[in-house]
Amino acid sequence: MTLQTRAGVRQLQTLPEQIAERILTSIAQGEYAPGDRIREESVAECFEVSRGPVREALRILEKDSVVCILPNRGAHVTQLSIKEVGDIFEIRRDLVGAMVRRFGRRSDDFLARIATEVGELERLARADDAGHAFLAVSHRIASLLAACSGNERLTQILASLARQTRRYAKLGLATAARRKESARTWRAMLEALEAGDADRAAAAIESLIDASRDEAIRQLQTQAIHSTTQGDTP
Repeated sequence: MTLQTRAGVRQLQTLPEQIAERILTSIAQGEYAPGDRIREESVAECFEVSRGPVREALRILEKDSVVCILPNRGAHVTQLSIKEVGDIFEIRRDLVGAMVRRFGRRSDDFLARIATEVGELERLARADDAGHAFLAVSHRIASLLAACSGNERLTQILASLARQTRRYAKLGLATAARRKESARTWRAMLEALEAGDADRAAAAIESLIDASRDEAIRQLQTQAIHSTTQGDTP
């Protein structure tokens, strides 16, 4: 499996970062469940690299609380947590909202790139089974916004938060209704940017993050209730 960079998105700077992104995508798509071990040798063979970059990639994901590396037991996918949802989505919401509020009028090229991605979201929102693709496009738009800030440190922080929230964002976009609502909100944000209204654009993206958080929490609560009920069944 080769590692490629999608046009229009900031190129990841190192091989370990690229591998970390691909591992995270696999986790978000359910190829690894919470508690599963991620074996260095299997990942290295998959990406046709040595185990060194894979080890570094797993350390990146450990820093972002996506995996936990245990002595003599390797890297394991962490459990999802309702408390963590509230904490990290709150931080991401505040940072992204503050960033967008500082935007001046954006270039036509930037707005055209965002418009292309929003159009793709709207197309995917009409499909019943496009959750993974919808999440990937949403992530690309968020990356474009962060890169446009011109603040490299902020871009790095937001990239870390995006990795931390990826699995929860998947839950937050689990239904077709939520994806349609999300696409409408992204469209509202784009229209605000096109009008040069940074405050309205920031309010739209804050609403987007809040809605994703609330749905992720609801999904986790439902899973917990289901798990408890199944456990009580003789």
